[in-house]
Amino acid sequence: MSNPQMNEFSGRLRRIEKIKKRGGAFEASGTLGQSYYTKLRLRHQRRPILRPAVVFVCTIMLFKGVLLAAIGAEVYAQKLSVLHQGDTVEKIGAFIMAIDPFTATIAQMVAPIIGG
Repeated sequence: MSNPQMNEFSGRLRRIEKIKKRGGAFEASGTLGQSYYTKLRLRHQRRPILRPAVVFVCTIMLFKGVLLAAIGAEVYAQKLSVLHQGDTVEKIGAFIMAIDPFTATIAQMVAPIIGG
């Protein structure tokens, strides 16, 4: 049978070791200890989650705008109607590739450049 006080003591030691590994050991106030650098590193690790998603969405919007400007609105609408009649994946693609105001604006800005 194990001693409950020994289990509690061992648990406290494990928690202290975890805190120490994370950089949470005692530091004098006003000093730059390990926790300063650990917090800085953790702050940089959280941010890149949003940035790739924004870049991906902007890339899709730019692609849609260039495609709309290149092939024209009527042909683009015909291709979307074909996608709407397809299976589930094609319907999702038609929803994503639908013409929205942002796509139309990009198409208007890009049309003189590509000669469409």
